[in-house]
Amino acid sequence: MDKYNVTGMSCAACAARVEKAAKSVDGVTSCAVNLLTNSMTIEGNAKPEFIIKAIEAAGYGAEKVKAGEDQANLEKSLKQSETPKLVKRLIFSGIFLLILMYFSMGVHMLGWPVPWTKGQNDGLIIGIIEAVFALVVMIINRKFFTNGIKGVFHGGPNMDTLVAMGSGVSYIYSLVVFIKYIVSGNYLNQGLPHLYFESAAMILTLITIGKLLESISKGRTTDAIKGLMEMAPKTALVPAEGTTGLKTVPVEEINVGDTFIVEPGMSVPVDGIVLSGEAKMDESALTGESELILKKENDEVSTATMNTDGTIVCAATKIGEDTTLSQIIKLVSEASATKAPIARIADKVSAVFVPVVIGIAVLTFVIWMLIGGKSEVALSSGSSLLAFALSRGISVLVISCPCALGLATPVAIMVGSGVGSRKGILFKTAAVLEQTGKPGIIVLDKTGTITTGEVGSDVPKADSKEGIRQLENLGLQVVMLSGDKIERARKIAAQVGIRHIVAGVLPGGKGMVVKALQKPYEIGSAKSEGLLMTVPEKIVRAGYKNQVIMCGDGINDAPALKTAEIGMAIGAGKDIAIDAANVVLMNSSILDIAAAIRLSRRTLLNIKENLFWAFIYNIICIPLAAGVYTGIFGWAMSPMVGAAAMALSSFCVVMNALRLNLYNPYKEGKPKPMISADIGEFVELINEELKTNTEQTEGQKMEKTINVGGMMCQHCEKRVKGALEKLPEVAEAFPDHEKNIVVLKLNSEISDEILKGVIEGEGYDFL
Repeated sequence: MDKYNVTGMSCAACAARVEKAAKSVDGVTSCAVNLLTNSMTIEGNAKPEFIIKAIEAAGYGAEKVKAGEDQANLEKSLKQSETPKLVKRLIFSGIFLLILMYFSMGVHMLGWPVPWTKGQNDGLIIGIIEAVFALVVMIINRKFFTNGIKGVFHGGPNMDTLVAMGSGVSYIYSLVVFIKYIVSGNYLNQGLPHLYFESAAMILTLITIGKLLESISKGRTTDAIKGLMEMAPKTALVPAEGTTGLKTVPVEEINVGDTFIVEPGMSVPVDGIVLSGEAKMDESALTGESELILKKENDEVSTATMNTDGTIVCAATKIGEDTTLSQIIKLVSEASATKAPIARIADKVSAVFVPVVIGIAVLTFVIWMLIGGKSEVALSSGSSLLAFALSRGISVLVISCPCALGLATPVAIMVGSGVGSRKGILFKTAAVLEQTGKPGIIVLDKTGTITTGEVGSDVPKADSKEGIRQLENLGLQVVMLSGDKIERARKIAAQVGIRHIVAGVLPGGKGMVVKALQKPYEIGSAKSEGLLMTVPEKIVRAGYKNQVIMCGDGINDAPALKTAEIGMAIGAGKDIAIDAANVVLMNSSILDIAAAIRLSRRTLLNIKENLFWAFIYNIICIPLAAGVYTGIFGWAMSPMVGAAAMALSSFCVVMNALRLNLYNPYKEGKPKPMISADIGEFVELINEELKTNTEQTEGQKMEKTINVGGMMCQHCEKRVKGALEKLPEVAEAFPDHEKNIVVLKLNSEISDEILKGVIEGEGYDFL
C-alpha cells in the first residue's frame, strides 16, 4: 500500500474527483482519499509518476510518501494546519466587512452619519465605498475563486465553486446595477438602489468563519495521534565513554544493541530488554492498563512506558519506526487513512453534488423569473423581480454543503480509533472499526484467552467470567474452542459461564470450525482439513450466514483469525503487527473484547448521526433557500443566512464526532437481544464429528516436529528432552541442535501453547 499527500482539496467533491482520477490509472486496484488528513492510499502496481500525473490533471497536487518516512510525514502533516492562515484572513475580512456594513446598513438604511458633508453625491460615494470594500474582502478570500475556477476548468466543480459563484454573482449583479445607476444620473436626485455588495463580502466572511471552526475542530480529532507522538522521549541516558558516569544523548543516536539506563521518573526511550536491575513500570500510555508491572532481568520494556520505582539497565532491541509506540501510531494513522464501507453512499452523492446544486440554483432563478410576478412574497420583497430571483439562486449555492458529507465518516473514524488506542485497542482499518460490532458469534480460544495459559496449572483468568457475561449481554453467542477433551473443556466452561463448547480441535482445524459456524455446509457430509460434518437439513434450509469474531493469541490461531469476519489478537503486547488479526488487543482481558465491540457500535452510530445530519441539512435547506416553502409559509432566505448555515454545518459534524472522546467503552449499557440464530444444535454436531475423528486416531502414536531456537550443544538437547518428556502427552522427544528441531512421539494431541510454554520456560525459542 502506497501513501500520497494530496493538496488542493476543499470538500467531498474534491475527494471524489481525486479518487476517480487515481482509479483511472492502469494498475490501481483500490484507492481511498481522506479529506480529513489530505492523504490518499493506493493499492496496485501502478507507477507513482502516472498516479501523480493523473491527480495533477484533475487539478490537484500529489506527492508520494517515501518508504521509512511514514512517521516524519505524519508529524509534518499534523503541524500543517490551515488555522493560522484562516485566522489572519478572518481578521482582515472582518475589519473591511464592518466598514462596508456601516455604510450599506448603517448609513444607507438606518441614517447613521457620514464622515463628510452630506450632499447630492451621497449615494454615489456610498456605492463606490461598498464596491471597493467588497472587492477588498474578495481579494483577501481569493482562494475560493482560484480553487473554484480551477475546479471548473478541470471538470470537477467543488464547494469553492459554489461559494465563488454565490459571492461573484452578487458582486457582478450589484456592479451592473450601480453602473446603470451612475450612467442614468439617478444618483443626483434619488437614493441608492438595492445592492448586494455586502452579501458578496458577508458570504465569504461567514464561510471563512465556518472553515476556521472546522479547521480547529478537525485538529482536535487528531489529538490522539498527537498525544502518542508527544509521549516519545527525545533523549536517552547512556553510559559515558571512558568514565563511570552517564550522559544524555538524543534518542536518534541510539542503535540496536546499545545500552541505556532508565531511572525513576524517566520514560523508556526505545524498546529494549532489561540487562540488570528491577523497576515498576507504568505501561498505561500504551495499554491503557493502570496497574504497575514489575520488570526485571530478561523482561522487555517499551518506548514511552514510565519508570516509577527502581533503576534498570537495558539493551536496545527496536528503534525508530520499529518501536511498539511507532507501530501503534502507524496503525491508528493507517486506520484513519482508510475508508469505511458506510462512506460509499456519501461518496456517490459527493461525486455529483456540486453540479446538481448548480443546476438547482439555475433552475430556481429561472422558475422565479417566470412565476415571481404572481408571488406576493417576491413583489413585497422591496427589490426587483430579477434581484429576488437572483437572491434565491445565490442562496441555493451558498447554503449547500458537500463538506459535511465528506467529513461525516473520517472524523468519526479518526476519533474512534484514537479512543481505542488510548485503551490498548487497535483497529487496523476503518472497515474493521465499522465491522467489529456486527457479528453475532464470538469464538474464544481457551488457552491464553479464557485461561492463563500456564503449563498442568491452566486456570481461568480472574476477569474471564465477567467478560463473557458482558459479551452475552451485547447479544453475542460465545463459543469456547479447545484442543482438550470434552470433559476438561466443560470443566473450564462451567467456571466461566460458557454454554457452547467445541473441544478436541487440532490447531489446523480451528479455521474449519469458524467456517462451519459462519455457514453450514450442504446436506450430507463434507470433509475438509480433517473435519467431517453432517449438517441437519433444517439448518441448511434456514440459509443464514453468521458473522463471527475469532479471538486468540495470534500464534497458532492465524488460520482461524483470517477466516473469521473479525480476527482479534488478545494479549498481543509488543507484537502488535500480527498479520492475521484485524483488531489487536494489547492486554489479555476479555473485558477489552467487549469494549472493542462497544466502541465499534458507538462509532458506527456516530457516523450514522453525521450522515443523517449531512443529508437532512441539504434536503431541508436547499429547498428552503430555493423558496419552495415561500408559497406555504412565506419564508424567503437571504444569501447571508444561507452562508451562515453552510458555515456551521461542517462544524456540527466534526463536533458530534468529538463527542466520542467522552465515551467510555467499558461502561455497560442495556442488555441486547441475541443477534444470530441459536447455534447450540450445530455446535453439538461439530463436537460429534470431532469425537469420531479423535476415536479413529486413539491409541496411535502421533509424530510432531517443532522448530526450537537457541540449542547450542548436547547439553541443551538433554535439557529440552527432559522438560518435554515430563508432559503426559509426550512419549519421547528427539532434539537436534544442529537442525534446530525436536521430533516428538505423542501419546495424544498437544497444543502449541503448551509446548511453547515448556520450551520458553527452559530459556529457548519456540519457532
